[in-house]
Amino acid sequence: MTMNASVSVVIPVGRVDDDLPLQLEALADQSFDGPWELVLSLNSDDPAQRRSLDRLLENLDTAAGATATIVDSSAVRSASHARNVGAAAADGDLLLFCDGDDIADVDWMATLVGALDHHRAVGGYLEERLLAVPGQEDWRPPATPDALPTFLGFPFLVSANMGVHRSEFQAVGGFDTSLIRGEDIALSWDLIERGVELGYAGKAIIHYRHRRGLWPMMKQHYLYGRGFSQILARRGVPGQVEGSAGLRALKPNSQRVDRKNLPYFARRGSIAAGRVLGLVGERVLQPSSVSE
Repeated sequence: MTMNASVSVVIPVGRVDDDLPLQLEALADQSFDGPWELVLSLNSDDPAQRRSLDRLLENLDTAAGATATIVDSSAVRSASHARNVGAAAADGDLLLFCDGDDIADVDWMATLVGALDHHRAVGGYLEERLLAVPGQEDWRPPATPDALPTFLGFPFLVSANMGVHRSEFQAVGGFDTSLIRGEDIALSWDLIERGVELGYAGKAIIHYRHRRGLWPMMKQHYLYGRGFSQILARRGVPGQVEGSAGLRALKPNSQRVDRKNLPYFARRGSIAAGRVLGLVGERVLQPSSVSE
């Protein structure tokens, strides 16, 4: 491990549901044998949620050398804000991020920490079959196609499975909470602008859970489209002058798919609608956000 660096795992928690205990149990069973801490960033001011989270930790049998803490991030309702608050409260030199509704493979932490010996920021593999909704397995392109995903040809880390040295995370200001979606793309591209090479650790596996149903997927991808346009209108791609994206803000992203079915076209249409309306919002409704 990098110079005996300390490790913190940060999870944003919007609410305590039936999925979270599975992730906490998976983290408690990690093969990683060094000291580490779990930081649960509670993005809710509901006292009942705090009590439920306290009970979960009381009953959690953590591995030797592991500690767990809860921090309050309810001031702003946002997963990005929750991650930033959790990272600020964490003690680790290495920050690992995952989500509460997924399940970490037993070697996830050890593999990601090992990869951070060679890279300043690393993304892992999102395995999508174990927790797949029956009948929805082919609705989306691979989240991590045996490599880091890309947007307009530039790679990015996914916040559901990533690790970064604290100093790099702090240098770029963490996740951009002003974005509707795509904050992990923006963070990754800010790292690239700093000269950080993004690594890929294919054996750092998170079993990834997609939303159930066609309409929730369409809504989610519409918001992705809004976020994409925000990023391109405000900062552009790496190496580009800020705010000079122009029509590139509407250029489609090339992603491999096995089938072009109804969900495929619904998803693509939702992203396209979000990108158009997002660009209108940036260029017309909020022109000052581009020039500032």
